[in-house]
Amino acid sequence: STRKESSAASDVYKRQDYNLKMNKLMLFFVLIFSTYGFSDLKQDLDRQLEPLMEKVISWRHDIHQNPELSNREYRTAKKIAVHLKSLGIKVETKIAYTGVVGLIEGGLPGPTIALRADMDALPVIEKTGLPFASKDKTKYLGQTVGIMHACGHDAHVAILMGVAEFLSQNKDQIKGNIVLIFQPAEEGPPEGENGGAKMMLEEGLFEKYDPEVIFGLHVGNGPHGYVSVVSGPAMAAASTYRIKVKGIQAHGSRPWDSIDPVMASVELIQGLNTIVSRRINIINNPAVVSVGIIRSGTRGNIIPEDAEIQGTIRTFDPELRAEIYDEIRQIASGVALGTGAQIDVEFDVGGFYPVTYNNPDLVAKLIPTLKEATDNKFFLSKTPSTGAEDFSFFSDRIPGMYFWLGVNAPGVESAPGNHSPYFVVDDGALDEGLKSLVYLVVDYPEK
Repeated sequence: STRKESSAASDVYKRQDYNLKMNKLMLFFVLIFSTYGFSDLKQDLDRQLEPLMEKVISWRHDIHQNPELSNREYRTAKKIAVHLKSLGIKVETKIAYTGVVGLIEGGLPGPTIALRADMDALPVIEKTGLPFASKDKTKYLGQTVGIMHACGHDAHVAILMGVAEFLSQNKDQIKGNIVLIFQPAEEGPPEGENGGAKMMLEEGLFEKYDPEVIFGLHVGNGPHGYVSVVSGPAMAAASTYRIKVKGIQAHGSRPWDSIDPVMASVELIQGLNTIVSRRINIINNPAVVSVGIIRSGTRGNIIPEDAEIQGTIRTFDPELRAEIYDEIRQIASGVALGTGAQIDVEFDVGGFYPVTYNNPDLVAKLIPTLKEATDNKFFLSKTPSTGAEDFSFFSDRIPGMYFWLGVNAPGVESAPGNHSPYFVVDDGALDEGLKSLVYLVVDYPEK
C-alpha cells in the first residue's frame, strides 16, 4: 500500500513537472513570437505580394478612369468604404465631406499608427492615351474642363487599399492599431468650402483615434521603384494669390476711351516675375512666384472692364513669405497708379498650406526600414520640393514622415511630371510603395 501511494505521488509530481516545463516552453514561444514574429509578417507579404498587387493595379485603373475633383470624391469614397468593410475593418465615412477612415485593431499592445492617402483628381484634360484614360468632363471655375488623376492620387488610394487588405488579414500579429486615412481635397477645396486634412482635424480626427505617428507617400517623376525622403522641411508652404483689375470698357477701335485692364495685367505679370529674380534674397531660402490663371475679355474688338490673375507662392521661411506679399502689394500699387486701374490683391485664396516637415529623428530611425522594403532602392535627398502638401497639417500635429516613390517606366530617367496631362504611373513600381508602408507599420513599434 505504501509503495502504491509513493508511486501515485511520483506520477503527480511528474505530471506537475511536465506541465511546468510545457508552460515554460509556451511562454518561451510567446516571447519569441512577440519579439521576432514581425519578420514572418514581412515574409508573408513577400509571398502574397504578386496576387495582392494584381488587385492594387486593378483598383488604380478603375479609380483613374473615374476621377473626381476635390470634395466630390463620392464614387471613390464608396469604393474604399465597401472594400474596408469587406475586410472586417471598422469604417467611418463622410469626414470632411467625403473622407473615409478605417481602424485596424492589432492583436498585440503597441502605438496607434496613421497611414494617409489622398483621393482627389485635377481639372486637367488627360492626353496619355492609356486604355483606362479618363474621358470625364465637368464645370470648374465657370469653365468646362477635363478631370484627370494627374497627380497620382489614384495610386495612393489603391496602395493603401492593398495595405489595408494585408494588415487586416494579419492583425493578430500587429502591435497597436492602424488608422487608415483616405483624405479628400488635397488639391484644395472649391472656393467657399472647407476641406482636406485641415477640415478632418477640425472635425476631431486625431482626438478620436489618437495616432502617435503618421506616414504617407507620393508618386512622382523618379527612377522606377526608388523611394526617397527629405529630413526636416520636405515640401514648401503654399499660398494662392488673386489680383483683380478693374478698368473702363471701350471699343477696341478707341483704346483712348478705356482704362485697359489687359495692359495693366501685362505690367503686373512682368513685375511679379521680378520678385524672385530681382527683388528678394533667396540665397538661403528658395521661393517661387508663378502665374497660373489670366482671365479677361469676351471678344477681340472690345477692351474689357475687368481682368483677373491667379498664381501660387511657394516658400520655406515665413518671413520671406511676408516679404513676398509686401512686394506683390507694392507692384500692384505702382501699376494702379501708372494705369489708373483699380487693383485689389488677395492672399491665401482657398486657404494656406504650411511647410511639410519630416521629423528628423523619425527619418533617421526608419531609413533602414525603407532600404529593406525596397531592396536598397532608396536615397536620402538633401533637396526639398517646392511642391506643397496638406499632409503638412497632419505632421504639424504629430511626428510624420512623407516620402516619394518614383514611378517612371524602367530605364526612363525623365518623364512628364505631376499635374501634366501626360503624367503616367508605371504600375510595376507600386509594390515598393505598398511594401514600404507595411514595413513601417511593422518596424515603427520596435524603433
